[in-house]
Amino acid sequence: MLKFFKPPRDNGVHQRGYFSYITEAVVHIHNVLLNHPNEKLKIYYDLSNIHGYGNQNIYEACFIQDENDYLTNINEYSNIELVNYISKLNAYESDTFTEENLKMCESIIKDNFILNDEMKQLFSSRHPQIDFTKTIGFHRRATDMSSVHYVPTIDLSDIFNTLEEEEFENVFLMSDNLRDLNEFKKRYGNKLITFDEFTSSKFDDNPFFKLENDEESIKQHIQEIVFGAYTLGMTKKLICTKSNLSTFSIFSNSKLNYKRLN
Repeated sequence: MLKFFKPPRDNGVHQRGYFSYITEAVVHIHNVLLNHPNEKLKIYYDLSNIHGYGNQNIYEACFIQDENDYLTNINEYSNIELVNYISKLNAYESDTFTEENLKMCESIIKDNFILNDEMKQLFSSRHPQIDFTKTIGFHRRATDMSSVHYVPTIDLSDIFNTLEEEEFENVFLMSDNLRDLNEFKKRYGNKLITFDEFTSSKFDDNPFFKLENDEESIKQHIQEIVFGAYTLGMTKKLICTKSNLSTFSIFSNSKLNYKRLN
């Protein structure tokens, strides 16, 4: 068995969203498995003391792992980021989302990202409310994406036009800004499915992880976005803008019908 640890890659200046770390880990594991296809892996994710997230290991807000084995046998674990292989997968480049790569990513997530009891309870309490065969998903990461990451902003009217090309009874919305939430409520009313997500009050405001928050609020925020990412991946079709969260949704279900708008 090959053992790796995934450290936080954080310089304390450029803060990153939660799924930036998670999708990066999926890509690293994909990279290793391409080069060691018959090996079993054990991964420990050390996502603690990251700027903007407090001192807790934020990976464990949603997922379980064998911390005891890592601490007891730490010398057996190699830094997965130092594995020098050429990757065939890029989380931001849809043309690398081949059928083979997506099937491998789906398997990686099922085998390595094991939801904890709190998350299982969240799914069991909410998912019965959703008929996934009649629900399309929409995700947009707004806030700082245009100003910091230079991802083009798409007008809401264009988004609505794209959504309404599809047949659906409900829309599951996952967004990080209040403007989208309010406009979707106005347009779709009781057809809209959304939960108590953490949204920013301004379209170009700082995302949640760049604000001052206590560790319990941070944990709840992470659980909400992980719930949202998996749920988007279960809808009949996902319409999304470019982000690591929607990438994880695509990775989690290799059969997902999806359309990226940028």
